[in-house]
Amino acid sequence: MAVLRRPRSQPAFGWIRLGVTVLLTVHVFLSAWLVVTAEGVYTQGKPAPTEAHSLIAIDKDQTAIDVRIEKATSFLLYSLARDGDAAVVVNGSDATTNTTSQEQPSENAQESNTAETPREWLALGRQAVTVSLVLMVLSEALMFTMFRWRHHLRTAFFVMMLASFAVVFPASYMMELADDGSEDENDATATNTPGANLETVSFVHTNSSSAFHVVWLGVQLEADFSGYDLGLVEPENRSDVAANVPLTGSEDASSYIAFESTFNIELGKNLDALLVLPVMWFFLPAAPSASASESEEE
Repeated sequence: MAVLRRPRSQPAFGWIRLGVTVLLTVHVFLSAWLVVTAEGVYTQGKPAPTEAHSLIAIDKDQTAIDVRIEKATSFLLYSLARDGDAAVVVNGSDATTNTTSQEQPSENAQESNTAETPREWLALGRQAVTVSLVLMVLSEALMFTMFRWRHHLRTAFFVMMLASFAVVFPASYMMELADDGSEDENDATATNTPGANLETVSFVHTNSSSAFHVVWLGVQLEADFSGYDLGLVEPENRSDVAANVPLTGSEDASSYIAFESTFNIELGKNLDALLVLPVMWFFLPAAPSASASESEEE
């Protein structure tokens, strides 16, 4: 059985490794680091079959957002037909009362946020990724020296670079979204998505489900929602619809709406090129450390 033998170290290997490392890190540095896609479609009801597609690409400098709505005529007609003030009683008070009670804390929060500068999580994530790429190149340049722990240091910086892309940067993006004081452009994207401005209290007999999946270089969340929109029900029938599910085929049954969405958070497609580095280390080995050479001579 043939065994793959590792080549002996050659002086030229060091320059090849350094050149490939610089090219890969620069290529990754200039490409998108995180790609977020959101796909939504109305499967049943008056807004069907409207589709919403959102793409968010984040790189070293900016966050690019693209929102595309297809088959929007049905959603436009649905928005014009529904009564936006329709609501059900929630915890003994109607939706209008709840909205009013929530406005005051929002104003107070805005005043406090004005006095306190929000932390830019995404900027911190960009700095972490940039530093990890620079350290990766420096660790490869360190292989030209006889530093005893240079092999271990290069491996440690490689792991740190992967962690900065796979953990630190996505976490900083999520923290940016969760930060109430930041004015994130992605929140505006979610607001402009069809159905995002619908208040939950306007829907009755709702059902929702979600599923979480791990995909290559990312995660995927699938979510489904369905319910009866009181904004499409005549005012005199809303109490009955809120209390009982409308009969199939009745006029009120046409207020049923179903929505399916898929949300993906994935690393940039070019980031898997960094996995070439360990393979290159095997086929283009560096000279062993001084301690390793002494043990081989003994």
